[in-house]
Amino acid sequence: MIRIGVDVGGTNTDSVVLKEKSVLGWYKSPTTVDVTEGLLNAINGAINGAKVSAQDIQAVMIGTTHFVNAVLQCKDLDKVAVLRLCGPSTHSLPPFCDFPEGLKTTIFGLSKLASGGFEFDGSLISELNELELREFCNDAKKHSLTCFAVSGVFGPMRTDQEIRAKEIILEEIPNAKITLSHQVSGIGLVERENATILNACLLNLAEKTITGFEKAFQKLNLKCPLYLSQNDGTL
Repeated sequence: MIRIGVDVGGTNTDSVVLKEKSVLGWYKSPTTVDVTEGLLNAINGAINGAKVSAQDIQAVMIGTTHFVNAVLQCKDLDKVAVLRLCGPSTHSLPPFCDFPEGLKTTIFGLSKLASGGFEFDGSLISELNELELREFCNDAKKHSLTCFAVSGVFGPMRTDQEIRAKEIILEEIPNAKITLSHQVSGIGLVERENATILNACLLNLAEKTITGFEKAFQKLNLKCPLYLSQNDGTL
Protein backbone atom coordinates (compact mmCIF):
# COMPACT_ATOMS: atom_id res chain seq x y z
CA MET A 1 0.00 0.00 0.00
CA ILE A 2 1.44 3.37 -1.05
CA ARG A 3 0.43 6.31 1.11
CA ILE A 4 1.37 9.96 1.42
CA GLY A 5 1.78 11.72 4.75
CA VAL A 6 1.76 15.52 4.84
CA ASP A 7 2.59 17.94 7.65
CA VAL A 8 1.30 21.44 6.87
CA GLY A 9 3.19 23.69 9.28
CA GLY A 10 3.28 27.42 9.71
CA THR A 11 6.58 27.71 7.83
CA ASN A 12 7.04 24.58 5.74
CA THR A 13 4.90 21.81 4.28
CA ASP A 14 6.57 18.40 4.41
CA SER A 15 5.38 15.44 2.35
CA VAL A 16 6.57 11.83 2.36
CA VAL A 17 5.60 8.84 0.20
CA LEU A 18 5.53 5.52 2.07
CA LYS A 19 5.20 1.95 0.91
CA GLU A 20 4.46 0.00 4.08
CA LYS A 21 7.36 1.19 6.30
CA SER A 22 9.73 2.17 3.49
CA VAL A 23 10.23 5.81 2.46
CA LEU A 24 10.04 6.11 -1.33
CA GLY A 25 10.37 9.87 -1.55
CA TRP A 26 9.95 13.12 0.34
CA TYR A 27 9.78 16.85 -0.31
CA LYS A 28 9.81 20.10 1.70
CA SER A 29 8.07 23.18 0.36
CA PRO A 30 7.33 26.59 1.95
CA THR A 31 3.80 26.84 3.30
CA THR A 32 1.90 29.40 1.23
CA VAL A 33 -0.84 31.84 2.24
CA ASP A 34 -2.96 30.00 -0.29
CA VAL A 35 -2.74 26.55 1.32
CA THR A 36 -3.53 24.88 -2.03
CA GLU A 37 -0.26 25.95 -3.65
CA GLY A 38 2.02 24.82 -0.82
CA LEU A 39 0.28 21.46 -0.53
CA LEU A 40 0.35 20.98 -4.28
CA ASN A 41 4.11 21.65 -4.42
CA ALA A 42 4.90 19.35 -1.49
CA ILE A 43 2.86 16.36 -2.68
CA ASN A 44 3.95 16.76 -6.29
CA GLY A 45 7.61 16.92 -5.25
CA ALA A 46 7.29 13.80 -3.09
CA ILE A 47 5.51 11.84 -5.86
CA ASN A 48 8.18 12.82 -8.38
CA GLY A 49 10.94 11.90 -5.94
CA ALA A 50 9.34 8.51 -5.28
CA LYS A 51 8.91 7.88 -9.03
CA VAL A 52 5.29 6.81 -8.63
CA SER A 53 2.12 8.15 -10.26
CA ALA A 54 -0.95 9.72 -8.67
CA GLN A 55 -2.89 6.56 -9.56
CA ASP A 56 -0.54 4.51 -7.34
CA ILE A 57 -1.46 6.51 -4.20
CA GLN A 58 -4.05 4.75 -2.05
CA ALA A 59 -4.44 7.28 0.78
CA VAL A 60 -3.26 10.73 1.85
CA MET A 61 -3.00 11.69 5.54
CA ILE A 62 -2.67 15.39 6.41
CA GLY A 63 -1.75 16.86 9.75
CA THR A 64 -1.67 20.62 10.20
CA THR A 65 -0.94 23.27 12.82
CA HIS A 66 -2.98 25.72 10.75
CA PHE A 67 -5.81 25.93 13.28
CA VAL A 68 -3.64 25.95 16.41
CA ASN A 69 -1.53 28.74 14.88
CA ALA A 70 -4.69 30.73 14.09
CA VAL A 71 -5.76 30.55 17.74
CA LEU A 72 -2.29 31.34 19.12
CA GLN A 73 -1.90 34.30 16.76
CA CYS A 74 -5.56 35.42 17.06
CA LYS A 75 -5.65 35.44 13.28
CA ASP A 76 -8.34 34.48 10.72
CA LEU A 77 -10.87 33.78 13.49
CA ASP A 78 -14.57 34.66 13.44
CA LYS A 79 -16.49 36.37 16.19
CA VAL A 80 -18.84 33.99 17.98
CA ALA A 81 -22.29 34.33 19.51
CA VAL A 82 -22.37 32.07 22.58
CA LEU A 83 -25.64 30.69 23.89
CA ARG A 84 -25.60 28.87 27.21
CA LEU A 85 -28.75 27.00 28.24
CA CYS A 86 -28.53 27.15 32.00
CA GLY A 87 -31.57 28.79 33.66
CA PRO A 88 -30.51 30.33 36.98
CA SER A 89 -27.41 28.12 37.39
CA THR A 90 -23.72 28.68 36.49
CA HIS A 91 -24.01 32.49 36.30
CA SER A 92 -20.87 32.88 38.43
CA LEU A 93 -18.82 31.51 35.51
CA PRO A 94 -19.94 33.37 32.37
CA PRO A 95 -18.80 32.37 28.86
CA PHE A 96 -15.19 33.33 28.03
CA CYS A 97 -14.43 33.67 31.77
CA ASP A 98 -11.01 32.01 31.51
CA PHE A 99 -10.05 32.95 27.94
CA PRO A 100 -6.83 34.94 27.40
CA GLU A 101 -7.78 38.59 26.97
CA GLY A 102 -6.38 38.89 23.44
CA LEU A 103 -8.25 35.83 22.21
CA LYS A 104 -11.45 36.92 23.94
CA THR A 105 -11.25 40.37 22.32
CA THR A 106 -10.77 38.76 18.91
CA ILE A 107 -13.64 36.26 18.98
CA PHE A 108 -16.19 37.60 21.48
CA GLY A 109 -19.30 38.61 19.59
CA LEU A 110 -22.19 38.11 21.97
CA SER A 111 -23.13 35.87 24.89
CA LYS A 112 -26.41 34.93 26.51
CA LEU A 113 -27.26 32.95 29.64
CA ALA A 114 -30.67 31.60 28.64
CA SER A 115 -33.38 29.41 30.07
CA GLY A 116 -32.80 25.67 29.80
CA GLY A 117 -30.31 23.15 31.07
CA PHE A 118 -30.47 19.87 32.96
CA GLU A 119 -29.37 18.37 36.25
CA PHE A 120 -26.86 15.49 36.25
CA ASP A 121 -29.72 12.95 36.22
CA GLY A 122 -31.36 14.50 33.15
CA SER A 123 -34.11 16.30 35.05
CA LEU A 124 -34.91 19.84 33.93
CA ILE A 125 -33.37 22.96 35.37
CA SER A 126 -35.81 24.94 33.23
CA GLU A 127 -37.64 24.72 29.93
CA LEU A 128 -36.35 26.44 26.81
CA ASN A 129 -37.82 29.87 26.22
CA GLU A 130 -38.09 30.01 22.43
CA LEU A 131 -38.98 33.71 22.38
CA GLU A 132 -35.81 34.43 24.35
CA LEU A 133 -33.75 32.49 21.80
CA ARG A 134 -35.31 34.36 18.89
CA GLU A 135 -34.49 37.68 20.58
CA PHE A 136 -30.89 36.44 20.97
CA CYS A 137 -30.83 35.74 17.24
CA ASN A 138 -32.06 39.27 16.52
CA ASP A 139 -29.19 40.64 18.63
CA ALA A 140 -26.77 38.44 16.67
CA LYS A 141 -28.15 39.80 13.40
CA LYS A 142 -27.54 43.37 14.58
CA HIS A 143 -23.88 42.46 15.14
CA SER A 144 -23.69 40.55 11.80
CA LEU A 145 -22.78 37.33 13.63
CA THR A 146 -23.20 33.99 11.87
CA CYS A 147 -21.01 31.67 13.98
CA PHE A 148 -22.74 30.24 17.05
CA ALA A 149 -21.64 28.11 20.00
CA VAL A 150 -24.48 26.44 21.92
CA SER A 151 -23.80 24.76 25.26
CA GLY A 152 -26.29 23.42 27.79
CA VAL A 153 -25.70 22.50 31.41
CA PHE A 154 -25.28 18.70 31.33
CA GLY A 155 -26.05 18.90 27.61
CA PRO A 156 -24.42 15.54 26.83
CA MET A 157 -26.87 13.84 29.21
CA ARG A 158 -29.80 15.10 27.14
CA THR A 159 -29.21 16.65 23.75
CA ASP A 160 -32.76 17.76 22.88
CA GLN A 161 -32.46 21.37 24.08
CA GLU A 162 -29.24 22.04 22.18
CA ILE A 163 -30.72 20.49 19.06
CA ARG A 164 -33.89 22.58 19.35
CA ALA A 165 -31.81 25.72 19.93
CA LYS A 166 -29.95 24.98 16.68
CA GLU A 167 -33.25 24.60 14.82
CA ILE A 168 -34.44 27.98 16.11
CA ILE A 169 -31.18 29.72 15.18
CA LEU A 170 -31.39 28.31 11.64
CA GLU A 171 -35.00 29.45 11.34
CA GLU A 172 -33.91 32.98 12.19
CA ILE A 173 -30.47 32.97 10.50
CA PRO A 174 -30.44 30.34 7.71
CA ASN A 175 -26.74 30.86 6.89
CA ALA A 176 -25.61 30.38 10.51
CA LYS A 177 -22.78 27.96 11.31
CA ILE A 178 -23.55 26.31 14.64
CA THR A 179 -21.46 24.14 16.95
CA LEU A 180 -23.32 22.14 19.62
CA SER A 181 -21.33 21.32 22.74
CA HIS A 182 -22.54 17.73 23.08
CA GLN A 183 -20.91 16.98 19.72
CA VAL A 184 -17.55 18.37 20.85
CA SER A 185 -16.67 17.34 24.38
CA GLY A 186 -17.68 15.68 27.64
CA ILE A 187 -19.66 16.58 30.76
CA GLY A 188 -17.65 19.47 32.28
CA LEU A 189 -19.40 22.72 31.32
CA VAL A 190 -16.55 25.25 31.13
CA GLU A 191 -14.16 22.97 29.23
CA ARG A 192 -16.93 21.81 26.89
CA GLU A 193 -18.17 25.34 26.26
CA ASN A 194 -14.63 26.61 25.62
CA ALA A 195 -14.01 23.83 23.09
CA THR A 196 -17.34 24.66 21.43
CA ILE A 197 -16.43 28.34 21.16
CA LEU A 198 -13.03 27.51 19.64
CA ASN A 199 -14.65 25.15 17.14
CA ALA A 200 -17.16 27.84 16.17
CA CYS A 201 -14.55 30.54 15.63
CA LEU A 202 -12.54 28.20 13.37
CA LEU A 203 -15.37 26.91 11.16
CA ASN A 204 -14.91 29.32 8.26
CA LEU A 205 -11.12 28.92 8.34
CA ALA A 206 -11.53 25.13 8.38
CA GLU A 207 -13.90 25.28 5.41
CA LYS A 208 -11.45 27.45 3.48
CA THR A 209 -8.48 25.22 4.37
CA ILE A 210 -10.19 21.94 3.50
CA THR A 211 -11.43 23.44 0.23
CA GLY A 212 -7.77 24.22 -0.48
CA PHE A 213 -6.83 20.60 0.22
CA GLU A 214 -9.56 19.39 -2.13
CA LYS A 215 -8.42 21.75 -4.91
CA ALA A 216 -4.88 20.42 -4.57
CA PHE A 217 -6.23 16.86 -4.83
CA GLN A 218 -8.07 17.73 -8.04
CA LYS A 219 -5.01 19.38 -9.62
CA LEU A 220 -2.88 16.35 -8.73
CA ASN A 221 -5.54 13.97 -10.07
CA LEU A 222 -5.57 12.04 -6.78
CA LYS A 223 -8.59 9.74 -6.46
CA CYS A 224 -7.74 8.20 -3.08
CA PRO A 225 -9.28 8.95 0.35
CA LEU A 226 -8.11 12.04 2.26
CA TYR A 227 -7.64 11.74 6.02
CA LEU A 228 -7.11 14.63 8.45
CA SER A 229 -5.48 14.24 11.85
CA GLN A 230 -7.52 15.00 14.95
CA ASN A 231 -6.26 16.71 18.09
CA ASP A 232 -5.64 13.32 19.74
CA GLY A 233 -3.39 12.25 16.87
CA THR A 234 -5.84 9.81 15.28
CA LEU A 235 -7.12 10.08 11.70
